[in-house]
Amino acid sequence: MTLRPALLALLFCAIAGAAHAQKQAACPYAAWKSGFKGDARAQATCLLRPVKLYARLDDSAPLPEFLDAHIGRRTGIPPARLRAWLAGQDIAESELGGPVDAPLSRAMGRLAAPMARYFVIHDTSYPNFLLESIPGHINDASWDFNDFTLRNPALGGGPKGHVYVNRLGDSLAVRDFGTAGYASKLEKEKPSLTGLFLHVELVQPRHSVPGGGKGNDGLAPDPGFTPAQYERLALLYMAASVRKGTWLIPAFHAVLDTGYANGHDDPQNFSLADWSQALDRLHAALEAGQAQRQQQR
Repeated sequence: MTLRPALLALLFCAIAGAAHAQKQAACPYAAWKSGFKGDARAQATCLLRPVKLYARLDDSAPLPEFLDAHIGRRTGIPPARLRAWLAGQDIAESELGGPVDAPLSRAMGRLAAPMARYFVIHDTSYPNFLLESIPGHINDASWDFNDFTLRNPALGGGPKGHVYVNRLGDSLAVRDFGTAGYASKLEKEKPSLTGLFLHVELVQPRHSVPGGGKGNDGLAPDPGFTPAQYERLALLYMAASVRKGTWLIPAFHAVLDTGYANGHDDPQNFSLADWSQALDRLHAALEAGQAQRQQQR
């Protein structure tokens, strides 16, 4: 059967439209501003849409109190204050993505390259126990994936995050927050964006959804992460934001990858409320430490 030119044109437009729809990002991207549409809080609200099974996204929800009050605003925390607090806690800056007074990475391929704006939360989705149950000791020091000397993520191939956090709350920086490196489909397709995103990987094992396809890693522990992981993630976010001078825009990996073939589904079972509360406690501890030092002078 021969199709008329007009019908062919309509058919082509329909196919092109369908392809565009399949690749539609979860959050509207604005190339002119090297980021997403809306102010910092609006962007975070979209980029933190809850990630469900098979990378399906839930509707946006109001941000928890601390995040809502701080995202996009000045941190008001001098690097020297954070450095003093870290010294008191015996936490090395090298565990937090580098010196807290050093600049963050900048977007690549730009004459006037903007500094990093986004703090992307991942989970490792590894190891995959397939049809076996996830072991009951994954939150203990005895689980070898909590030992970075045995399971160093820097030794594997492929894109890597900047910092990894095990289930004990220990962190390992494999790339300084000042060094650009991609870890999402969005950056791979748009290399000039690499450097705008800082990537943190939370250790989380998976196992398979029965009947969900051979080798799938759809099921994660519930709760997905430990209190220690939320505490260290809060500290990493604060350290990066102090280096920027403003609170970064947090995002979930799966939301960035929405619309891309073989996109990702992480982080699974992440509690924004628990993370926001960890941030609130950390911020209060830092302020209390500063007040104590002033009284001692």
